[in-house]
Amino acid sequence: MRSRENRHSAVRISVAFRSVSSSTNKELVVRITDEEDLFFLYNLVLGEGDFHTLKSQQGLLVDFCAFPQKFVDLLELCREEEQRDSPKFLLQLVVGSGLDQGVATLHVVETNPFKHLTHLSLKFLPGSDGEVKKYLANCLKSLQDEKQLLERRLASTEADLQQKLNTCQEVLAIKTRELKLSTV
Repeated sequence: MRSRENRHSAVRISVAFRSVSSSTNKELVVRITDEEDLFFLYNLVLGEGDFHTLKSQQGLLVDFCAFPQKFVDLLELCREEEQRDSPKFLLQLVVGSGLDQGVATLHVVETNPFKHLTHLSLKFLPGSDGEVKKYLANCLKSLQDEKQLLERRLASTEADLQQKLNTCQEVLAIKTRELKLSTV
């Protein structure tokens, strides 16, 4: 039996609430990525029907419309606590093995002196090849946009500094001439 690898990593969790195009139903879409590992991509799409099953299994007290904000609130609590020596709230991502291989479960855990309380557990599927390619293309596009923005800022800063340098050189030349005339 192989032991699980424990590691701490900063992951990015994005949360979106979208309308399903074919009906008035909505879906919660959650994506977990790791900027250190661009192929690390897990997705959860939770529709209203799936939510009712989750609500019943985990004893949740919120309805589907309120769930996305409550989930974000829990994530914020974890983020606020992450730098503490003994965080009260933490996220635990467990990547499955055996029958659950590839499936990852995100646990939102509250710790107290007595035990660890799991407030929520969500199952994520690994991104398909197409989803990973789309994610990587979005990352590349974002980097290209950032590069263009930085290039424009650099050009603007260079122009501004060049103008200031020219002004200073002109003032220096004038002051140098004035000094030469006053010493003559």
